[in-house]
Amino acid sequence: MNAGEDRPSRRRTASDQVEGVLLEAAQDVLDREGLAGVTVRAVAREAGAAPMSVYNRFGSKEGLLAALAVGTLKDLWRAVDVDRPDRPRDPERRFREACDAYRQFALAHPQRYALVFGGGGPLAQTGSETSVYGHAAFEVLIELVQDLAGRAPEGFADVGEAAQVVWTALHGAVHLELGGIGQVSGSPDTYARTVDLLVRGLR
Repeated sequence: MNAGEDRPSRRRTASDQVEGVLLEAAQDVLDREGLAGVTVRAVAREAGAAPMSVYNRFGSKEGLLAALAVGTLKDLWRAVDVDRPDRPRDPERRFREACDAYRQFALAHPQRYALVFGGGGPLAQTGSETSVYGHAAFEVLIELVQDLAGRAPEGFADVGEAAQVVWTALHGAVHLELGGIGQVSGSPDTYARTVDLLVRGLR
């Protein structure tokens, strides 16, 4: 018996629901087996559909992965949404909460995070739908930095350049945490201290 054959197959759905079912199946395969496990056949089997249905909806495996990346960026955007009514108005609290939401999303969805932010992934394809959503998410970070700093911090040409440095620091800290990589045994919460340093530098 092949892996997954003992799992109940998803109920076949109407044509306009097929794409959502395939994406859900691809997400399950990605979460369970990692990027290497996401093949057209594996996703079709998970969805209880024919492999041709994946090609009909997404064109290729790459098209399927791009759609997964777009969905991931939308979910990340919602996670760090600074304009939700329940978000604090204080700029520093908003910045800290958004930074924490970014980390929590990555830890909760490591395979999805790796799909989007891994080297050579869909986000690197300039002009693609994925890159458009990636830029929209980055605009949220620019807004947070602008509200906290009130200007381009000293030494930076503009707020966007400062936001890029902030993202680099946050991504680096998350990447090291996901990989279980650390050079100081028993160190305190590195991510929280990274955010502390960023706040002080932006003030």
